[in-house]
Amino acid sequence: MKPPIASALILAAGLLSGCTSVRAVRQADPAPNAYSARVHLPSDLRRVVVLPVTCDNTPDAEVGRDALQPVLLAELTKVNAFEVVPISPDQLRAVTGKSRWEATELLPPDLFSRLHAATGCDAVLFCRLKQFRAYPPLSVGWDLRLVEVNQRSVLWAVDQVFDAGKTEVASAAQRYYARSEERSATIADPESVLMSPRLFGQYAAAASLAVLPAH
Repeated sequence: MKPPIASALILAAGLLSGCTSVRAVRQADPAPNAYSARVHLPSDLRRVVVLPVTCDNTPDAEVGRDALQPVLLAELTKVNAFEVVPISPDQLRAVTGKSRWEATELLPPDLFSRLHAATGCDAVLFCRLKQFRAYPPLSVGWDLRLVEVNQRSVLWAVDQVFDAGKTEVASAAQRYYARSEERSATIADPESVLMSPRLFGQYAAAASLAVLPAH
């Protein structure tokens, strides 16, 4: 008898201490805490539906969620590993009866089949903003889990808090911003990333997705 879907996802969360596969990242940048079930993503994984970001039920967290969800989607699209299909809370409610889902909650048995029927997706990305601090030192935490539709198995996950109060994180964020396309002549100082929740959130999303395996 197969274990409940939620149990399988929780088990994967426990495996996050060992990263088995990482995309090329700069050696000087701290690598996030990640898990990968295989060296490469499946060759037939072409479309991923991205669920609405969840967060704690606090005003600050909800502000961070609303501000950083489009940032996460933009960075995910830049990776170009698969077709990114965002689904809005209203669309998700129409398909599944609920506007947001957590990877760690008890999921309905037909959740993945419903999403596949509605979007043609091969996998589902659960997204949680686990921490958000909008004042210096900035802090953004992402919990991302990519679950394959047919087997309902976790292909990849990352669970990491990026705290600008840590010297190595602040330095990595500045290096990222210094080479980023987002850098402009009007805000050319790399320290700007340590003052802007959006820019720091972009760094946190890019650093999290840097360890997503390639095809």
